[in-house]
Amino acid sequence: MTMTIIARSLLATALLASLYGCATTPVPTSSAENVPVRRVLDRSLLIAKDGYGQVIVKRDGGLQYGACNSRVYANGIPVADISTGEKVTFYLPEGENIIGAEATQPLCGGGLVETKVTVVRSRPVIFRVGYGTNGDFFIQPTAF
Repeated sequence: MTMTIIARSLLATALLASLYGCATTPVPTSSAENVPVRRVLDRSLLIAKDGYGQVIVKRDGGLQYGACNSRVYANGIPVADISTGEKVTFYLPEGENIIGAEATQPLCGGGLVETKVTVVRSRPVIFRVGYGTNGDFFIQPTAF
């Protein structure tokens, strides 16, 4: 009976440690799926306009936090709720803008995170949303 309790404790500890140490992984932009239209919250931002540049925000892949969607914001306006391996492509005015993200479910962790982005027409800017090894939620530029 004592071995059973010890074995269960070790198994539980190992499972918790494996979840804690998992980080999400970048998804290549070409492999990321477009967010379904039903989860786009402001379709006006999806339309290219003169004087605007392209912004791509994609959600990392990985099992950890896979059931958690992330809400993407542009200048405080909700753009879309993206899931793992998805991206949303939208357009912002050239110059400095603020984009952000937060988990849509309270149990997923990850308060609102924001970053400044300089938008130019001539090149898209690409960001990734994910979780680090300590469970920290982030949005950051990416080359992947």
